[in-house]
Amino acid sequence: MATTDDVPNEIVRSWINVEYFTKVLKAHFGEEVKVLGYALEHGAPKGQNFMSSIIRAKVTYCSSGQNERNERSTISVILKTGLESPDLAESVQYVFEVEKDVYGTIMGKIRQLLESSGDCGTLFGPKLIYEDDDALVLEDLSEQGFKQPDRRSRLDLDHCKLLMLKLAKFHAATAVLSRKNRNLFELHMTSGFYDEQNPIRKYYQNCVKECTSLAATIPDLANYEEFFIDLECSVIERECSTYYRDEDAFNVLNHGDLWLNNVLWKYDTEGKVIDLSLIDYQECFFGSPGIDLNHFLYTSANNDVQRNGFDELVQIYVTELRSSLEAFMYDAPLPTLETIQHEMHKKRDHALVMTTCIVPALIIERTELATPANMLDDSEEALQARREVFTNPKFVEILKFLLPKFAGED
Repeated sequence: MATTDDVPNEIVRSWINVEYFTKVLKAHFGEEVKVLGYALEHGAPKGQNFMSSIIRAKVTYCSSGQNERNERSTISVILKTGLESPDLAESVQYVFEVEKDVYGTIMGKIRQLLESSGDCGTLFGPKLIYEDDDALVLEDLSEQGFKQPDRRSRLDLDHCKLLMLKLAKFHAATAVLSRKNRNLFELHMTSGFYDEQNPIRKYYQNCVKECTSLAATIPDLANYEEFFIDLECSVIERECSTYYRDEDAFNVLNHGDLWLNNVLWKYDTEGKVIDLSLIDYQECFFGSPGIDLNHFLYTSANNDVQRNGFDELVQIYVTELRSSLEAFMYDAPLPTLETIQHEMHKKRDHALVMTTCIVPALIIERTELATPANMLDDSEEALQARREVFTNPKFVEILKFLLPKFAGED
């Protein structure tokens, strides 16, 4: 089997070799194996990730018993490794440590808590197979039938209901664990957004500038030009406020980047969604549940859900949250619907930033336009790509519906 032949240069790493996969599989299976070869490919659409490279590796191997019988097996795994960018070295290392802590430590504690309450089947993410200073090696959930739907359509009510149920259970588990051992979340008490070198800051600034230009040219948005001019001056400060934590409020571990791209879904034979798994835990933050709720509902719920199903979804979340907290023996007053609505209102600036900065890239038909490079660069080519992303009529319609709410008119 080929190793690095015909592999895109951007996913080639000097340390990815037969010896590396031999270590990985030995750790995974607990016995000696012989790696016969491997094939690499992108594990996510090219240009989608700011801080990490996602590599799918299909490894052919044999155990000692298989070797005697001349048998072979193949395993597919996902490697998450930092982008090889000196300019982002510090930021890359930070998010790598955050995600390693979630998969390597916190998920194990969550699993123990769930099992103690009789829940042995809930899946919050792929299993960690191996970790070292170079990469996280995770199980490939596509082998179990998990996949992503067409992101441009965003998600219907059935998908969103399932997400609310699982998110509520995840939040409940982390709230309970924090009462038992606050130090478990030590790495997640601050946000990488505070890092002035974080490229997402420039991404947000560029996006808001495009919204200002859009409001200046679309008659239906003309009343919001000053609104966006003000947001241009304050977007970094307002997004930083998202990560202010009220220690007296109800707090949970937020996924932190909860949008359609970071959820995998499983369907039955008739196409009905039956399960999901969250992925990409590199921006986890311990704070208000309003962060995750606003992030997901404003980026990934489709127009019909945002107009007609919003309140129902929040109620579903609260009902499951309270039920799970009770099952996990939470030793503090249970949050009410009003509690969660208040948390979402406190973090409404995050909803605004996610709508203006994430949604345009999510719904554009020509997905190749919305690469990190095009959203960050100042070249004429990048500027033209951004104009096309933001002048999408679908995005204009979304703004027409949501801006009155964000501006306090609704």
